Amino acid sequence: MKKLYKCLWILLGFLLNEEMARGQEENAALWGTPSESSTYAGSEPKLALDGLLNSWSHTIKETDPWWRVDLLKVYRVNRVTITNRPGQATRINGAVIRIGNFLDIYSNDICGVISTLGAGATVNFSCGGMVGRYMVVHISGNQKILSIAEAGVYGNLAGNRAVGGATMQSSTSADWFSEKATDGNRGLQQLNTGCSSTLNETNPWWRLDLHDVYRVSEVVITNRKNCCAEWINGAEIHIGNSLENNGTSNPICAVIPDIPAGKSNNYSCNRLEGRYVIIHIPGDWKILTLCEVEVYGYLADEG
Repeated sequence: MKKLYKCLWILLGFLLNEEMARGQEENAALWGTPSESSTYAGSEPKLALDGLLNSWSHTIKETDPWWRVDLLKVYRVNRVTITNRPGQATRINGAVIRIGNFLDIYSNDICGVISTLGAGATVNFSCGGMVGRYMVVHISGNQKILSIAEAGVYGNLAGNRAVGGATMQSSTSADWFSEKATDGNRGLQQLNTGCSSTLNETNPWWRLDLHDVYRVSEVVITNRKNCCAEWINGAEIHIGNSLENNGTSNPICAVIPDIPAGKSNNYSCNRLEGRYVIIHIPGDWKILTLCEVEVYGYLADEG
């Protein structure tokens, strides 16, 4: 019966995080690196990521033209969006969308195919958590042109154990709830409203319950963007199985001297073992703000 309750608890946590992520997910392509098979008249690949409908990427007329974005990390891709240009709408017809880890386009898996798409229209393709670092749009055939007004890639970093975990913190400032630090809202478009924050207090802390014991290899922390970047300074990352002193008695993975505003830093934890990840700042009159916490590792019983 205890195992059943544990499974139900894990499932509930996962569903709640998934629902939250759907409401706040970001376009991971925006902080990726775009490229294309060729470029016509200055219509560079980055124009498919500029948020404007009056600009677009554009290849020359060639065999098998393609556009690709390197997401820089491996994602589980939930969906891809493609917006067609207002004019010359047929230059997206027949395009194939692929997700994968290969620079060879045809080695990656197909998420969807655009047979036709109206001028200025947007199409959504569900990719069902396909895993990959690259999203590619290509058209097979001779004498083809590929043009894209806007592209979007939405999902979660693959292997992020924080997804599905349960969070809490020592106190909450306004609506800066603890779960906002694991909502998948990371990157160039990070908004302060997607962050967690405690009140000004003594020894503020934030805690993630992974629901199981993991060997944690790495923790990634993203700082808030527009203000008060120093509210992460001096924070300690603890990993372990104890809740003594709110979890701060567990071994320290790393101490954060500072993180530039809106940036993410990686901290190696050398496979520290634990169910809980705790971040806290020792001292009086401290505020702890986290815009995203990611945890990477393996179940302890998997070695």
